[in-house]
Amino acid sequence: MIIKGFFDNVNHGKLLKQLWHLGIRDKSLISIIGKILKSEIKGIGKPNKGTPQGGIISPLLSNVVLNELDWWLSDQWETKTTNYPYKKEYIRYKMLKRRSNLKEFFFVRYADDFKIFCRDYKTALKIFSATKQWLKERLGLDVSPEKSKITNIRKGKTEFLGFSLFAKRNGNKYTARSKISEKAIAAMINKITEQGQAIQRNSRPSQVNKLNAMILGMQNYYNIATLCSHDS
Repeated sequence: MIIKGFFDNVNHGKLLKQLWHLGIRDKSLISIIGKILKSEIKGIGKPNKGTPQGGIISPLLSNVVLNELDWWLSDQWETKTTNYPYKKEYIRYKMLKRRSNLKEFFFVRYADDFKIFCRDYKTALKIFSATKQWLKERLGLDVSPEKSKITNIRKGKTEFLGFSLFAKRNGNKYTARSKISEKAIAAMINKITEQGQAIQRNSRPSQVNKLNAMILGMQNYYNIATLCSHDS
């Protein structure tokens, strides 16, 4: 799911209140952030919503805004508390399944882009609808209809931050797996090829060091994929 025009639609008043409730009680700092949000944009004037495009503080503020979403989603299942303090997490999940009507799901988010993983289509439909409603009512944000959909990852793949996510059969169950997306692989090949050509034109040590740094950076980023070695 992707939030429609997220950075353009952040509610300033709501954001400043969220900062306060997070424990940032320095009124001078809150005032400065408020002025940054209201900074005049050439040809447009002072915005009444949204965060500065390209501003170094925007990613941080976006996480403050969506922190509530994280906790709301998490509390629907992943970190749902029980009356009895089970020591092992899998037992707590087992009891929640047995004694509640909660639907099992897990999620991952980066800025305004997030994925929610459910066991079946019926659950996915309910969580998808509930999340859209919560975002609208609580944060005044809409989900992009063009970029948000329900995908059966047992039959296909969904992409997230350069990774392809899918489900692979493991005995009688399915387990989530990940690999480098084809688009990301193509982009890496292009970058490495371009740097290789740059070295051919100018073989200074700095150019070789740049290539090594690029390869190391790609490895460090994508080695989290469960099937990363298959794409090496």
